[in-house]
Amino acid sequence: MEKDLELSGEYIQIRRRESGVLTYGGDQGFYAGGQAGSKEKRKESSGCGIIALSDILLYLANRDQCFATEWNKSYVNRILEQDEYQKYYDSMYEFLGGIPMKGGVSGIKLQMGFNRLARRQGWQFRSKWGLSGRRLWGRLEEMLRKDIPVILCIPMTLLRKDRGRGLPFYKKEEEGYRKVCEVSAHYVTVTGMIREKVDGRTFLQISSWGKQYYVCKEEYDELIHTVFLGIILGNILYIKSRKNDEQKG
Repeated sequence: MEKDLELSGEYIQIRRRESGVLTYGGDQGFYAGGQAGSKEKRKESSGCGIIALSDILLYLANRDQCFATEWNKSYVNRILEQDEYQKYYDSMYEFLGGIPMKGGVSGIKLQMGFNRLARRQGWQFRSKWGLSGRRLWGRLEEMLRKDIPVILCIPMTLLRKDRGRGLPFYKKEEEGYRKVCEVSAHYVTVTGMIREKVDGRTFLQISSWGKQYYVCKEEYDELIHTVFLGIILGNILYIKSRKNDEQKG
């Protein structure tokens, strides 16, 4: 399977405490079992945005030590134990101010958190939450070409007529792509892109819940353009060098 675009480095891997199985990125399920209303329960149910940002920052630190922070500098370029990753995640959780009692972390909050950290660390990068469906795909491809993982949000459905709608997740098998679930109101991290020659569809390779899945670009595009506020709630965290010309969202 040849990918049109893919990150150049190995993606984040964590060894699960119980099974010893290696993940593909972080997993909010590490916090399963928390009591209702507890901080651990919020991390499990709504922690996907902080997982995505934590993984991106660790991947960038693996690529270049200048991106290492006080929270992840001892974890770069190696497989992490689950306890280590949770300690790192907990630091990011506190830095971002936690997760609201209802709902998860907004895209704007991820943008503000990244930019606050970038200013503090002296990085020549800034982020902005995308507000345009027209620019989304060009920006996503730009980031992958620059070896930057992409936080992609699958929008929540606010209107009654849209309830039950979501984005299919697929597993890649020899005979093609097999649908395994359908998801809404969830952040994932894009690590690659494949344009299938047989049917012309484009699939994004993603990390979610510590596993590798695929989502169809065309299905995502249809979703964000047909549900209420889909382009705003479903978009990407666009990270770019400050040297680039400013672009409107």
